Amino acid sequence: MTLNKLIDKLDLEILKILSRDSKISFSEISNLLNVSNTTVHVRIKRLQKLDVIKNFTITIDYGKLGFNYTCYMGIYLDKASKYDSVLNRLKKIENITGMDFTTGKSSLFCKIRAIDSNDARNIIGKIHKIDGVNRTETFFSLEQILNQKESLLSTINF
Repeated sequence: MTLNKLIDKLDLEILKILSRDSKISFSEISNLLNVSNTTVHVRIKRLQKLDVIKNFTITIDYGKLGFNYTCYMGIYLDKASKYDSVLNRLKKIENITGMDFTTGKSSLFCKIRAIDSNDARNIIGKIHKIDGVNRTETFFSLEQILNQKESLLSTINF
């Protein structure tokens, strides 16, 4: 795929390196790409200013912290006019770790982490009590098979 002129080949290589290890130093990146530290610094700052790089983050294994249940929930709203109030209430539920506005039958799709089935039931119950939620459809994940950060970057050509 050819991308617009927002980034060039060097930017792409920097993004690939950062997607594998966001804590890598500028000097390590400069050594890998055979460019100066200043070049790496300027490029990363530019990518941040353009909002291509939103933040530098870590990937947490929630299972190792006791959150062994992952489920995905489609949320069906009573009325579109309730969207904002439902969204604000959902954002306050800490166990919801991802949320998207979607097309299709459900209006929202959430990723939920829970300690066990009782915890999941309680979280689902909280969501059902929100004014404006008509119904939900929940899918429990049996195993995460893929969680890639870099895969889309490999599709970009210059």
